[in-house]
Amino acid sequence: MQQLGYGNFLRTNLRMLRAPRRGTEMCGRFNVVSDPLMRLVNIITGEDLVIKDRLNLAPTEDVPVLLKTRAGDWTVRDMRWWLVPRWSDSAAPKRSMFNARSETIAKSRAFRDPFERRRCVVLASGYYEWVMVNGVKMPNYIAPADDLGFAFAGLWDRWQGEHKGEAVTLNSCTIITAAASPGMDEIHSRMPVALSSDQVERWIDNCTERAELIAMLAPELRIRVSVTPMSTYVNNSRNKGEECLEALGESSILH
Repeated sequence: MQQLGYGNFLRTNLRMLRAPRRGTEMCGRFNVVSDPLMRLVNIITGEDLVIKDRLNLAPTEDVPVLLKTRAGDWTVRDMRWWLVPRWSDSAAPKRSMFNARSETIAKSRAFRDPFERRRCVVLASGYYEWVMVNGVKMPNYIAPADDLGFAFAGLWDRWQGEHKGEAVTLNSCTIITAAASPGMDEIHSRMPVALSSDQVERWIDNCTERAELIAMLAPELRIRVSVTPMSTYVNNSRNKGEECLEALGESSILH
């Protein structure tokens, strides 16, 4: 009864939930369910690229990134989710670099060069946001209602240097966020920029004009999304088991 009650609470009170204070970034947690995401990548690229399940990904962990090699071949690579600029004096995470604000990436010292030359797509099945319910931090899972997964607009960079006495090459990435569109702003003031399948190649292509790139970052919800109350098991990022997929109620649909 308690589980069903929370699902009913979510559906009937979504507009009343308090969004996190302005300045709080997201997304800060997401998951990867391999089979549907590999089908999405096949639709985008025409290739069968391998992706592994990761059910509770947090910043500084390795996440799957779709991009093209210098030879023009599609590839999925693991990159650390917390961008380290190539000019950084250390590979250690600094500031909150796992998200990049769409409004400032073209001018930001950390993001402007990757925005011009090293754009990518971060692959996700869905992501998590939390609301307070009766003093308990309750997770909600946001995923495409009618699609196989998200292709988040991202940036990446390559840092090379010495870390803990060893020569290191580190590829890292960030997810671009925009102001939340109507409906999504009931959950959070910002949202990750999700590209449509036919936008992905243009986003990655270094010949794409800046005006077209900026247009892709518009704060609009291009697909319907479902919002599902989930088990608090996912609250701890060290928990990686199947319980991360345990729903506590029915989904609500946002347009």
